[in-house]
This record gives sequence, structure tokens and C-alpha cells, in this order.
Amino acid sequence: MLLAFTAIAVAEIPEVPKSLSPDGKINAVMDVDRDPKISPEWIGDSYPKIELTEKETGRVLVSIEYFGAAGDDARPLREHVCLSWRPDSKAFAVTIEDRFYSSSKVFALTTDSKFVEVSFPDYKTMTGYPDPDSDQLRPRGRSTVEGWDSEGRLVYSIFMSPLPSYSGDDPLEHKVLLQVSPEGMVTAKKTKE
Repeated sequence: MLLAFTAIAVAEIPEVPKSLSPDGKINAVMDVDRDPKISPEWIGDSYPKIELTEKETGRVLVSIEYFGAAGDDARPLREHVCLSWRPDSKAFAVTIEDRFYSSSKVFALTTDSKFVEVSFPDYKTMTGYPDPDSDQLRPRGRSTVEGWDSEGRLVYSIFMSPLPSYSGDDPLEHKVLLQVSPEGMVTAKKTKE
């Protein structure tokens, strides 16, 4: 009886689609998700988390607080989450796609087998241009992780939409390749889109 109950409980854990690591050992689940027919409010400790787990054991390797807009639309939250793995399964990016915006976080595996968050370099380091004046930009900019290239570098795309008043020489569209390690990210290559 207990075995049957355990199987049912495990089957109901909402898995993030296409989140399996290339080595097949890790996937992502939501610890709390919603029925698409209702719109619950999360408060305090009940706010949802994205958990990277060992597929065989269910052991949580890293728990990431959901950093999108939980009330953005009525879809289950797991449908907003996209995981992109480096080919060696030692780093991943998690992107949350909301209706108008997306945001990403990157994690790398340490030598003691823990995933740690790695911060993006600042705009000037990634592009070679100073931060553009936000008063000269439309609010439709978008920066997103596109995936990983064959050499294991993170592919990061930056797009900003200028107003007619924009006067800078920055093209505001860049594709940046980043080397990711637990110690940080280093710009490997930058190109104008």
C-alpha cells in the first residue's frame, strides 16, 4: 500500500518540459505549480521553486526561487521555464519566458558537486559599449540565453530598441559567447548581430 502511494506521489511532481541533462542524470521539477484553471497567490515559504534533481533518486541538487511573474498568465509555471544545458552537463541556464519579458540565471557545477549561481558580466564587459541611456530606449529590449555552442560557451543575445532620439554608436544588438565556470563568466567572443 505504501509503495503504491509513493509511486502516485512521485508521478504527480510537475516536471519542467525538456529539462533532462545531456548525461540523462538530472532533470528539473517545480515544487509547487498551478492548475491552469485557477490563479493562486503564493505567499511566504509557499512561493514556487524550480528544483534540479537527480533523476534516479529525486535528491534536490539546487533549489531556485521562481524569478518570473507567477501571475503572468494562466499556464502552469513549468511551461514558462526553459533549461539549456552545456553539453558536458556541468552548467545550465534557466530562462523564464513571460509574456513581455524573459530573464535568465546561470549555474555551474563546483568540484564538490554543488551547483552555484554565476553572475553575468556587466554590459560594457560583454559588448565593449557603455550602458545606453534608458531615456533613449523603448521598453521592448530583450536579453536572452540562446543555448550553448559546440565548444561549451554560453550564447547570450542582447537586443535593445532605440527611440528616434537615440544618438549613440552602439548598435544595441549583440551576440556574446561566454565561458562559464563556478568562479564566474568571461567574455570569449562578442559580435554585432
